[in-house]
Amino acid sequence: MWRKGERLYALLVFLVVALEAYALAVLVLAFSTQLFRLSGVPPAWNALLQALSLTGLALLVLSAFVLVYHAYTAGKEARDKEAYRRFLDRFTEALFTGGDPPPPPWPPAALEALLHLRETLKGEMGERVADWLRQARPPWVPKLKMRWPGRYERLEALEALGLARLPETLEAILPYLHHPDPILRLAAARAGARTAQGEGVLRLGEALLSAGLPRGALLEALLLLEERAEPAAALLLERGGKEEAWAALEAIGRLRLHALGEKVLPFLEAEDPELQAAAMRALHRLGYPPLGYEGAVLGLLRSGEEFLRLQAVRLLPLLPQALAQRALWEALKDPSFYVRRAAAEALRALGGEALEEAAKTHPDPYGRAMAAQVLREGAWRP
Repeated sequence: MWRKGERLYALLVFLVVALEAYALAVLVLAFSTQLFRLSGVPPAWNALLQALSLTGLALLVLSAFVLVYHAYTAGKEARDKEAYRRFLDRFTEALFTGGDPPPPPWPPAALEALLHLRETLKGEMGERVADWLRQARPPWVPKLKMRWPGRYERLEALEALGLARLPETLEAILPYLHHPDPILRLAAARAGARTAQGEGVLRLGEALLSAGLPRGALLEALLLLEERAEPAAALLLERGGKEEAWAALEAIGRLRLHALGEKVLPFLEAEDPELQAAAMRALHRLGYPPLGYEGAVLGLLRSGEEFLRLQAVRLLPLLPQALAQRALWEALKDPSFYVRRAAAEALRALGGEALEEAAKTHPDPYGRAMAAQVLREGAWRP
């Protein structure tokens, strides 16, 4: 495609190839003249003449191809943009006036415009766009079912199906969650999360359990499910390994899946510290008190891992207030700056009196200074 500086680039390519072709043409003419004067042509001279001729022809073909290709792609890009804009205007007008869209079959530019609208709109208008996509009979599912499709075609089809969010296409997406290519598995997870509805969410969760995706990809799929994520997150939490459980815990907190708060509590006593930290982050985001696991939270305050102590301190305000204040008072003695900071902020959340007392009478000078600093910051805030 043409970009800034394309004219200089095209001119440079043309000049270089033209000079090379000129030099070869001169050599061919010189050798040809010399050979025609000879009664016998040595084989080496004949081979050299043929090589020069073929090289010159190849350079000319290459030069013509590069220039024609750039001219063609520039024109095609402009035509595609104009067709996309025209179809987008017509589809938008049909949506807001209640009219009919242009009759199918539609070119790729029209399908791209419909995908843009489907991605942007939700509710009744989004479903209407989905019905138009069904009328168009898009080629994405047949591409996935082809015997020998290329990676580019598969990725393009998976991305389009994810944007289209047609629940009936989930059947074509799920097999790619077990494809040997990890890039296709990731694309399938994204497309499946956008597409799954109802029972399809559980089926997607089952496929994610055995997909072998890293934790970041699993978390992304759960987040893309949005309010539909509860069944899949519960499934990964109950039957998944470390990676799946971590992704489920993070998703429960970020999506505020309060119904799963009870299932998070046992992970406060998990053997893996990363799962413990993820469980505390989830409970903190949910505002879900760790009832029955107060001892586990207080025990994590003495952990050798700084990130565990930090998450435990942030969770303390959800405990009974008297217990939380005593624990936070002790946490102000922590050797970690970040843990002391979190403890002071938690004391401020419980009430200004406890923080003021810590700023005046706490025995640890670093804890006292941190409490005073957080107290001053609170005073500066409007």
